Parts: sequence; structure tokens; C-alpha cells
Amino acid sequence: MRLLEIDLLNFRNYESLHLLPDAGLNLITGANAQGKTNLLEAIYLLATGRPLRASREEELIRWGTEEATVRARIHRQQSLDVEVEAHLSRNHPRVMMVDGQAHRAAIALGQFNVVIFSAMDLEVVRGQPADRRRYLDVEISMLSPAYARALAGYRRALEQRNRLLKSIRESGGAWTPSMIDLLDAWDEQLVRYGSSVMIARERFISALSPLAQAAHAELSEGRESLDIRYAPAVEGAQGEREQVAHCFREQLCKMREEELRRGTTLVGPQRDDLLLFVDGKEARTYASQGQQRTVMLSLKRAEFELTLQERQEPPIVLLDDVMSDLDDLRRTQLLRMALRGAQAFITATSAETFPQEILAAARMYRVESGRIEVLDKGNAT
Repeated sequence: MRLLEIDLLNFRNYESLHLLPDAGLNLITGANAQGKTNLLEAIYLLATGRPLRASREEELIRWGTEEATVRARIHRQQSLDVEVEAHLSRNHPRVMMVDGQAHRAAIALGQFNVVIFSAMDLEVVRGQPADRRRYLDVEISMLSPAYARALAGYRRALEQRNRLLKSIRESGGAWTPSMIDLLDAWDEQLVRYGSSVMIARERFISALSPLAQAAHAELSEGRESLDIRYAPAVEGAQGEREQVAHCFREQLCKMREEELRRGTTLVGPQRDDLLLFVDGKEARTYASQGQQRTVMLSLKRAEFELTLQERQEPPIVLLDDVMSDLDDLRRTQLLRMALRGAQAFITATSAETFPQEILAAARMYRVESGRIEVLDKGNAT
């Protein structure tokens, strides 16, 4: 898959941009805070439905304006080309459009795939369980719109159930049988959607794990082993749907009294984790920073391979200012992934750290204050 063109209007520090990128390597240089990452974030937003860095969507809208638009046209080898668009507003929910038609976010997802590697990705290894759940949700949603729909359904049910539990707790025991009947109904919604979420997470990790292990063995030159495990918060919730649903329903029943007392849901995939081990030791706690980078790079290599298997075409590769932080071996591995028939967007403060064969193959850009200039080969640095 390939990004044919992208348009930005009042997105981050871009007042207006129309870009026709190269089908292969696109090397984007410039000083910090000029807009390099903002361009990658726009692509990431259309692919995943999520901001790359912003905690609030309004942060994506250019200062002093009320709305922003990101639009891209994507070529897909295995299906028709598609146009994906996101309309952002300070006063209204985001609108996602596919070929000019408005869709719910879960349907708009999965139109194209990206693999991104940025400094923030290290939080998947060294951060909290919420960081790893977010990673799983983004990656699986790009491969499976059905997962995105199940996840959205689960979140709605969880929010409503927690409101009900809080209301029952605040009633001081003056709850009615109808409240319990409603709680039973929300339990079934949790089981329905939550089972789909847990099954999809287990299958994704099972498919990703051998690919990441092979990549890690190569990156560490055989000196280290990587182990990836799914840690569902629902005990025994692995296997066939009936088994997962049974375990989830049983534990909801077991924890009901405590949930009523505390006013919140205590079991479910909102408490899952992804465990990463290097040579049998948990990477989050015991791995060095260099080892953590190797784990993350192994995951990215595995994402690329899995997308290639599932989609029968490579994803778009986004490398955000990470080359200078890697040694020669890991830098070579990242560039090798970008060169495997994939379109790639690579940002850096300068082109000096890149080998000549990369510079010769890349289309070069320089970003300054939200404006992009195409460079000739002699003006690359």
C-alpha cells in the first residue's frame, strides 16, 4: 500500500499542505518543532483513528483556528484505491470519511496499515499495562475492523456498567431488584464484547510472537531470546469462545459483591497486560535501555511481517527521528525493513547519519515552520 497524496488544513502547525510523496523512501529533515513529526502524525491518525502524541484532539487543530482536516489517497494492491479523511473540530466530535462517505471510526479503521517507530514506542516495553493495551488495540484494529467494533462495544458497556455500580454504591444499599436486573444485562454485554476482545488479543500475540522472536534473535546476533505472553485479567480466558465467555461470566459473578462495594468493574480485558521477557526476565524491569530498544524494534519488525502476511502487501513505514539513537546494526535493520518494497517516511534533524545508498534512493524534504521544501540531491544536509 502507498500514500499517493496527502492534504493538511490547519493541522498542528500546518496552515495548508498538499504533498505528493515518493513511492519509496521519503526523508524529511529539519530542526526540532518545525513540523516533521506532525506530518507523520497526520498519516498515523488516518490509519489508526488515534493521535500519535496529543492527549486531546483539539491539540491537533492549528492555534487560532476552529477546525482542521487531514485527507489522503491510498493505493492498495489487493483492493481499490481509497480516500480517507478526518475532520477535527473544537466544538464537535471528529468525523471520519471513506471515499466521501461519513463512517463511524471503527469502520473507517483498517483502510490502510502503518508501522511506526518513535521514541514514545519504548513505553510499550518500559511503561504501564495501559501502554501495552493501547499498543494491542491500535495494531489489532488496523488488521481487524471487527476488533475495533468489539472494543468500542466493550467500552460502551463498561462505562454504563460502572455508572450503574457507582449509583448502587451511592444509594447506600437502597438499590432495587430492577438495578440488579440491569446489572445482569450489562454483564452479558461485557461477556459478549469482552470475549471477542480477549480472543483477538490472544490470536494476535500468538501470530506476532514467533516473528518477534526471530527478529530479536537476529538483532541480538543470537545472544538473547525474546518471549511474549498474553496475560488476560480473566483467569482461564484463553481458548474457544465458549470457554472464554464462561470464565468471564463466572468471575463477574464471583466479584459482584466486591464490585458493588467499590462501585467499579474489577475484572475484564481493561486490565489485561502484554508480558515481554528477555532471557526469561521481564524486560520492563530488568532489561537495559539498549535491550528495551531491541525488543521494540523486534516488535516493529514482527508487525511489518504480520501485516505483509495478512494483507499480502507491505504497510507504510513511519520512522520518527529514531535513527540517531540506534547503533549501526539496529539502524541497518530498520532501513532494511523500509527498503523491502514499502513506502517509508523517515524524519531526522539532518541527513548526515544516513548511508549514501539511502540518500541516493530517497526523495529529500526540509521542513521549516510548517512548510515543506523538496530538496535536490546536492542540498540534502
